[in-house]
Amino acid sequence: MPLLIYALLAVSLCFSSVTLAKELRIAIGAALPPYVLDHNNAGIEVDIITEALKVKGYTVSFHFVPNLRLLRRLKNREVDGTVQNSIFDIGKAVNIKVYDSATTITYHNYAIAFRDKNLQIYAIKDLLNKRVLAFQNATKYLGSVYATMAKNNADYREHAKQSLQVKQLYADRVDVIISEKRIFNYWKQQAQSRGELYRRNLNRELQFHNIFAPSARNVKFVDSQTRDDFNDGLRLIKGTGLYQTIIDKYEDM
Repeated sequence: MPLLIYALLAVSLCFSSVTLAKELRIAIGAALPPYVLDHNNAGIEVDIITEALKVKGYTVSFHFVPNLRLLRRLKNREVDGTVQNSIFDIGKAVNIKVYDSATTITYHNYAIAFRDKNLQIYAIKDLLNKRVLAFQNATKYLGSVYATMAKNNADYREHAKQSLQVKQLYADRVDVIISEKRIFNYWKQQAQSRGELYRRNLNRELQFHNIFAPSARNVKFVDSQTRDDFNDGLRLIKGTGLYQTIIDKYEDM
């Protein structure tokens, strides 16, 4: 009997270690709806990553932190991966080998204005003489040409709250806002449902000036097998239609 007990204990410990190995900690930027809704542990990116890993037997615990802390969490081995812009070499930044996943979702920033203003915006340089309100640190993410424009534009501003961008545009306090399209639409819907937008401007048509390249996002894992499993899971949820269902769910909010 003692031998049987020891054998059962060994099997139990083996299964426990497998279970623990399937629990992942992923660091992701905080509060970027509809991609990240940290208070609800939800959002487009959150759900896509969760479902892609779930079909491969993983569970995920998300660490919602400001972008600057993503590096620290990875460097200190507090997480098994981070969600980032795909071109950002976070491994080099923290001197850790990381394994990039396939693209999870693509962000696309636009210069957004009312169509009846008839603004001629065909390139970044065309923003120079406009009242522009952008998201915080836009000059760090949108390239050197954009940074130069911002530096030379006396009417250029940035703000941390992207919900404010929508209100400022509809109040005619700016000519153009720089925002990711899904993020803008989310905050517009939220503000409109709360009656926070000027009614006289609600029926004005918007124009999304396509002057920025799309920005792919992915997960940087510290383990290659986990990355491979994630990629397989991502392909599976795309094939079943779940991937698009997740996107549609949040775009209809």
